[in-house]
Amino acid sequence: MTAGVEGLAAWPPAAVATVVAAAITVAFTVVVAGICGLWAVLRWRRDVAREERDRAWSRFVWTVDQACDGDVGRGEIGFASANSMYEMQSLRDEDAVYGTVVLEIITGREGRHD
Repeated sequence: MTAGVEGLAAWPPAAVATVVAAAITVAFTVVVAGICGLWAVLRWRRDVAREERDRAWSRFVWTVDQACDGDVGRGEIGFASANSMYEMQSLRDEDAVYGTVVLEIITGREGRHD
């Protein structure tokens, strides 16, 4: 560098262009990485919620199948499971409305319609 001249002004134009291009590339990479990270977290949360809902419905369907079975033992297991599900409130949002009505029919309870 020459004496008395500060900063990038003393650099050759090609070097300045290279540094500016590298800085822009780094900034763009950081922005894209942030967006991709956010997208991955949102997708993961959506997938977890869907899996939880699927598991809750699987348990619900199993409970109803057991409760409606002609075998007395299976019916009692289904009734006990329906009582537990009614107390635990494992179904969420819109699912809870229909699930609660069905569980009330099975258990003979009435009431908890929020």
